[in-house]
Amino acid sequence: MSEFVLPLNSTFQSTAVGGLSGIDYDVKNDQYYLISDDPSSISPARIYTAKIDLDNNKIDTVKVTGIIFIPQKDGTQYPKYQQGKNSKADGESIRYNPLKNTLVWSNEGERLFRQTDTTIVQPALTFISTAGKYLDTVPLPHGFHITRQQYGVRKNAFFEGLSYADNYKTLYASLEEPLYQDGQQSHFEYGKALTRILKFDVAKNKNVAQYAYNLDALPINPTVPSDWNLNGISEILTVNNHTLLVMERAWAKGRDDHSFVKLYLVDLDGAENVIDNPSFISNPPQPLVKKLLFDFDSLNMHIDNIEGVTFGPLLANGHRSLVFCVDNNFGKAQVQQFFLFEVIP
Repeated sequence: MSEFVLPLNSTFQSTAVGGLSGIDYDVKNDQYYLISDDPSSISPARIYTAKIDLDNNKIDTVKVTGIIFIPQKDGTQYPKYQQGKNSKADGESIRYNPLKNTLVWSNEGERLFRQTDTTIVQPALTFISTAGKYLDTVPLPHGFHITRQQYGVRKNAFFEGLSYADNYKTLYASLEEPLYQDGQQSHFEYGKALTRILKFDVAKNKNVAQYAYNLDALPINPTVPSDWNLNGISEILTVNNHTLLVMERAWAKGRDDHSFVKLYLVDLDGAENVIDNPSFISNPPQPLVKKLLFDFDSLNMHIDNIEGVTFGPLLANGHRSLVFCVDNNFGKAQVQQFFLFEVIP
């Protein structure tokens, strides 16, 4: 394992480099795509290209090489986010399709109710070109929109994870936390929360299957009640056409200064398709069987808010690499980490 820390307040072409919530690797060009979750508050909503140089199976440097400003449907850049307005880019995951030279990104939208104003921005799963041109948006299934009622997607809990499969014919997307209609969020001593992983047919631009995923309980008891006490899926990565690596990331406010991150494997082959199940509360499903692959706590070091993972280049011994990135929330108390792991066959 190798760690690299990008300095706080790094800049590229007058934009702030941080909040890196998703990463994907372009094998042919040996470059990475990194999406920032800055909702145009600091700099315009954006995706970076980057080079990650390795030396002796360790990260030597991370160098940002380019920038793609994320377009709205009308082709314009996202404006600076303001509460009460109906526009917000909150990028959480990014995947590259080398067959079409396109990118797909997930936008968490906004669900915010205040005495002074209300903000509802629908989440989205959107395709753009690598030149920054809007292409298309995936129609969301029923129940996956943000509403004024406690129904649909929770705030900051949309498709945090994306991954292609089947030679880019299939796109998987994972909800960070349960839909309101599927029951409670994960919390301390409650390990029965169920979220969903969705399968999309890329050619038909259609959701064709859904699977129930059982989240772990929050590992420690928060000392400060907060909306940010959570455990959810922060990213997924396809190992093959029916096996996914699932990254769970937990945070308990007031108890510790690090995130709790675990990697699981799930096999979708033969799993129950819950696409026609509108509510797990009313009709409890059979969740996916998951197998613990790695617990970042075993490293005995500071682990920050890991939100992105991709297969990287082959290492000198021919083994695959895994590259992780952290979302530092542009915070002085957080660290913009990158991790490199060797995948043992």
